[in-house]
Amino acid sequence: MEQGFVAFDQVHWSWLAGIAVAIIMLTWLYVRSPEHRRTVIKRVLAYSLLIGELVKLIVVWQLGKPLLFYIPIHLCGMAIVLLMLHVYRPFAVVNEILFSLTLSGAIIALLFPGWTDETTMGFLHIHSFVFHAIITAYPIMLLASGELKPQAKQLWKVGIFLIIVIPLIYQFNAAVGTNYMFLNRPIANSPLMLIYDTFGKHGYIWGLVLVTMLIWVIQYSVYGVVRWYRGRKVARV
Repeated sequence: MEQGFVAFDQVHWSWLAGIAVAIIMLTWLYVRSPEHRRTVIKRVLAYSLLIGELVKLIVVWQLGKPLLFYIPIHLCGMAIVLLMLHVYRPFAVVNEILFSLTLSGAIIALLFPGWTDETTMGFLHIHSFVFHAIITAYPIMLLASGELKPQAKQLWKVGIFLIIVIPLIYQFNAAVGTNYMFLNRPIANSPLMLIYDTFGKHGYIWGLVLVTMLIWVIQYSVYGVVRWYRGRKVARV
C-alpha cells in the first residue's frame, strides 16, 4: 500500500493489539526466566534498537529523504543509548528516565503516531511501530520482574537531564528547521495541539513541563498503588 494510515483506523488498532499481546507474552517469559536468559533478552532488545536505527538511516538515505529529519534525538530515539547503558551499566538515573520519560513517551507515540504519512507496511512504518513497542516493553519487563523500582525522590535527576537536553534540542530545531521532541511546535492530531491551544505559542514549552509533571504524578501514584497491592498480596500468603 502506497498511502499511509489514520490514527485509530483498522491498521492502527491491529498494530496496537498485536503490540499489547507481544508485550504481555515477552513480559511473562522474562519474569519466568533465570538471570542469564534475562540478560540475553535485554541485550537482544537493546541491540535490535541500535541495528534497526542504523538500517533505518540507510533506508532513509536510499529513499532520498533528508537525513537531518531522521536523527535519533527525539526522546524515544535517546532510548537507544538508555537501553545500551542499562544493559551494561544500569545507573539509578537511567532506571528513572526509562520509567518517567521513555515508557510514557513511547506509549503516547504508539497512541498518537507521528509516522501516519509513511507508506503502510513499508519499512519506516514497520520500524516505527516495532521501535516504540520495544522501548515500551523494556521498562514494563523490568517493572514486572521487580528490577525497576521507580522512586519519585529521584526525579530531580531526571529534571536536570531535561534542563540540559531541552535547550540544546530547542536551539538545534530553531537553527535547522527540525522539530525534535516536538519542542518548537506540536504534532498534528495529537494531545500536544491541546497544550499549544491552551498555553499559546509562547507558553507551549511551559505547558509541556506542566503536563509532564502531571503525567509523573499519575505514573508514580499508579506504581505506588500497584506496589502496595502486591505487598498486601504477599503478606496474605
